[in-house]
Amino acid sequence: MNINRQRLLSMLEEVNRISAEGEGVTRLAYTAEEDAALDWFVETCDAHSIETRRDAMGNVFGTVGNSSGDGGILIGSHLDTVKEGGKYDGALGVVAGLEVLMALKENGERLDRPVTVAAFRGEEANILGGTFGSRAFCGLVGFDDTFMEKLEQTPFTEREIRESAGHEGYSDYLELHIEQGKSLENSGTEIGIVDAIAGIRRLDVTVYGEAAHSGTMAMGERDDALTHAAGLLLEFERIVNSFGAPYVGTVGTFSVHPNLANVVPGRVDFVLEVRGPEIDMMRRITEQFTEYAEAGHNVKISENVEKPPSALSDVIIEYGKSVCREAGVRYEVMMSGANHDANSLSSVMNSGLIFIPCLNGVSHNPGEYAAPEDIVRGAEVLLGTVMKLQGNNCGQ
Repeated sequence: MNINRQRLLSMLEEVNRISAEGEGVTRLAYTAEEDAALDWFVETCDAHSIETRRDAMGNVFGTVGNSSGDGGILIGSHLDTVKEGGKYDGALGVVAGLEVLMALKENGERLDRPVTVAAFRGEEANILGGTFGSRAFCGLVGFDDTFMEKLEQTPFTEREIRESAGHEGYSDYLELHIEQGKSLENSGTEIGIVDAIAGIRRLDVTVYGEAAHSGTMAMGERDDALTHAAGLLLEFERIVNSFGAPYVGTVGTFSVHPNLANVVPGRVDFVLEVRGPEIDMMRRITEQFTEYAEAGHNVKISENVEKPPSALSDVIIEYGKSVCREAGVRYEVMMSGANHDANSLSSVMNSGLIFIPCLNGVSHNPGEYAAPEDIVRGAEVLLGTVMKLQGNNCGQ
């Protein structure tokens, strides 16, 4: 049984025609463009007689085999993008999953377990946090006061989110994704089999100084919040480097107040992020930073989010390795530094994540690119792993 190369690549092109204006691909979460992409998913399934359904918040599903059976195999990813993103992040996994369903149907494969492809909403969403559609599907959303305030900025209700929990009946989850890094490309490896997804720990940091006129306040008399913040960022980088790879630290959002050319900054706000494989070590990094910051600066630091690292299924890892060995495909077992829907699913079922190389590791960027041969190879490994799971009815 083979993947239909032309159909796979054509479907990827079709869905990527759905975009807001501008460079690259823009299908922001909860917008008309994401809605149109989800409609495309349903229409494509209908054209191939694949049974579909939508849950209360709009996640969409296509199934072959007995959809009422237990122990189902779920393939998934997302169709939303960042602003001016690329063609492959998320969409690749959904389209490859659809191609797997079509190949199974066309070959009349007897399926002891139903196979379903999911397109989860809002993986890239900021308002309610990333991987939101899959977290709702897994029943992982917490309805505290802060969340309920954010919910008012979305088209969803609490009831819709609660009713979208629907992971029962599935035992295994698979996701195909571009690596979003250079490891596979640099080593000449064709497939990455992910054994863990890095945890994420973020802090909200406010650094206080005193606003003053830029022309009249002498350099030695200033209490410049931006200068203080710059020193803190350099110390944060030093702390993270002291823990070594694969721990990484990033400050990707930064606001200066009052943000005027002729005013010494009186306040700076930024979000500090740490990613890595062990939550205790990640906490140590942020604790060291907090101790340093509070000892010498006027700061307010509060926890933004903490997502522990997730170990993926040993069984699925072994199946993926077996498929690669049988096909003569070069692979390596690796950690994912980026979060994915597989992280949500790993909390409620066996989960696996397969990577293919992407050019120069570029992602979330119009220059994002995966070679056709890598796309097809990834879909073939995905299909082969599904067939291995078909012979393992308990999914354990």
